[in-house]
This record gives sequence, C-alpha cells and structure tokens, in this order.
Amino acid sequence: MPAAPRAYCPAAPTATHRQRILLLIALAAAGGFVYLQWFAAPSRGDYRIAEIERRPIPKTVLIELWRDIALGQCARAQDRYRLAPDACRGIVRERHAACAASASAGAPELIAGKQASRRIARPYLDCVLPHPHCRGVEVRTEEQARQHCRD
Repeated sequence: MPAAPRAYCPAAPTATHRQRILLLIALAAAGGFVYLQWFAAPSRGDYRIAEIERRPIPKTVLIELWRDIALGQCARAQDRYRLAPDACRGIVRERHAACAASASAGAPELIAGKQASRRIARPYLDCVLPHPHCRGVEVRTEEQARQHCRD
C-alpha cells in the first residue's frame, strides 16, 4: 500500500518574516496617509466661508457649503415661502445640480476671496431657493401672484 501524501504545512514564521510583514503594513499605512492628505478630494468640513481670504476653497466645496446654507434657510420656509421645511429642502436638493453648474460656470477652480464667493453665491441661492408659494404654486412674478394668491 502506497504512503498517504503529506499535507503542505508551511514552516512557522521566523523573525525575518514578521519584520517583512510589519514593514508592508507600515508602508501601506504611510501610502494611505499620503493619498488622503495630498490626492483625495478635500472634505467640506475642513473649509469655512468666513475664512476664504486666508484659506481658498475649491469651487465644488464652496458650492456644497452654500448648499448647506440654503438647506438651513428652509427651517423658516413656512414664514418666508409659505412652504413646509421638508418641501423646501426637497426643492433645494432637486435644483442643486443645475443651479451649481450655472452659478459656477467660468469661475476658477480655487475661490480665494469674498467677492469671488459672492459672485457664485448670489446666482446659486437665487436659483436654488424657492420663491413664495400660493395655493401650492411657486409665484415668481406679480402676474402669477394675481392669479394664484387671491383670497
């Protein structure tokens, strides 16, 4: 009867193997740190509009910060727009992509001043925030107000 084949059993790791594994782990951690610090997209939590003069903000992050401000305006939507706050937030989210594209068209990738920030913010907020509502219809002109807001 032939002898049964032996199962492969690797030798126990030596100190050299352990050192290599630790070195690979350290290199992977260092590589991850470098990637996150220098190459990954910036987090909007790291930026503040009030500090734009000292620390310029990437255009995409600036738009996200203004979006947060627009969403915050929805807390008073009932008084301002005759609209429920959740409905206001839905409108802001729905309009965000188109309004961001039109408001930031032609702007540099890095916004370094309050004036440049306002040149993006004004058209963005005018576009993304709802107008007053009457009987469920958004009213943008006096003509529409006469049609929909009669008592």
